[in-house]
Amino acid sequence: MKSKQALLSPTKPRHSLVRKLTRQNLTVLLGSMLVTFALIAIMLWLTARERQGSAAELAAIQLASNVSAMLVFNDPAAAEYELEVLAKNRDLSGVALYNADGELFANLADVPTLHWQQMPASVEPVRRYQGLEIALTVPVVVQDNIEGVLYVRENLHQLMNWFLRGLLMISMLMAVIYWFAARLLISLQRKALSPLIALSALAEQVAGERNFSLRASVVNDDEIGSLTQRFNELLKRAEIWQAELSSKLQQQAARGDELEHLAMKDSLTQLPNRHSFTELLNQMVLDSSNSNTMSALMFIDIDNFKFVNDNYGHDAGDEVLIEVSRRIQTAIRADDTLCRLGGDEFALLLPKQVTPNLTEQVCKRLLQKINQPIWVKNAQMPVTLSIGVALCPQHSSSAATLLQLADEAMYKAKRAGKNGYQIYSAD
Repeated sequence: MKSKQALLSPTKPRHSLVRKLTRQNLTVLLGSMLVTFALIAIMLWLTARERQGSAAELAAIQLASNVSAMLVFNDPAAAEYELEVLAKNRDLSGVALYNADGELFANLADVPTLHWQQMPASVEPVRRYQGLEIALTVPVVVQDNIEGVLYVRENLHQLMNWFLRGLLMISMLMAVIYWFAARLLISLQRKALSPLIALSALAEQVAGERNFSLRASVVNDDEIGSLTQRFNELLKRAEIWQAELSSKLQQQAARGDELEHLAMKDSLTQLPNRHSFTELLNQMVLDSSNSNTMSALMFIDIDNFKFVNDNYGHDAGDEVLIEVSRRIQTAIRADDTLCRLGGDEFALLLPKQVTPNLTEQVCKRLLQKINQPIWVKNAQMPVTLSIGVALCPQHSSSAATLLQLADEAMYKAKRAGKNGYQIYSAD
């Protein structure tokens, strides 16, 4: 038998709010620091490369000025000396000096010689970045005439090594900052949320003990403090309501017959309740045994009822219960009795003129009735029935055993895919 009490008992939260917020905040903090790190790295590299490019360009312009006279007087040895001076001061990956005719005028033996490209159209130097190299083309100008071209290629490997070391130091610094920021964030967050956590614990205690006399302590004069005050007011009203309800129940207890009548009926569907069902079932089993006739017990469970409650609200669930009970009553005989056991569980008693074939016909009629659309709040409710049948005295002459067998048959119908029925079988 399914237990409906679990729906009423308080449950602990599956995830801690503090941990959830901490993870989210730390993720945002880490993402922000990574973006900042990336932007710093890009800006640092572009700035360093531009500075080295400017320095290389100034050195190449100075060299072009120095070798201009050597081109005019055709002194390649002196030009090569100037190239050697540049090579000692700069990390070159290629250098060459060409005259105006495109002929190699000077180069270095231990530095790759760059090939002639074309005569520059302007006297302005040209700088290009190619991977980890700076390519410079500097015209050698004498009295506004281009007498030659200086090609210089400088690599950036040393700059890259410096850049990577700098990134390592920055990343270590940011890791330390992140660690301290995370510790501080966790501490501040726990302190800020501690009143809310205490309020949640009190709510769990109230739900578990049904003790509405408990009160929460107001710690701070902020939103959580205001929430705590409102929660205390709610508890006070609930306490008053509980006292009034207790008083009314005591008054009703004195009415005797009226209270007994109320105890035998389900307040929502006005069907016989579990207490009444127990008496009716015992009487049916007794009559069936005395007259040696067959009777039947159908255990009925509404499929997907929890889905309706969770997605459409308990008021929609109540409407579904009322409509299902109404439809079932239109499909049964006058001598048959429908009872509500609690939650979404019903029991149908067939005390007279019962055969296995008749029970199957009744089950099919019930399924057909409930399979017709049930509309609540402008939405079709996805409910069906799972029915388990036990026959008396064929399956048992004990009321308790008969109920157990019908329950087992109902669960077998659920395992078979719901929206169906099963007559008890020992298989």
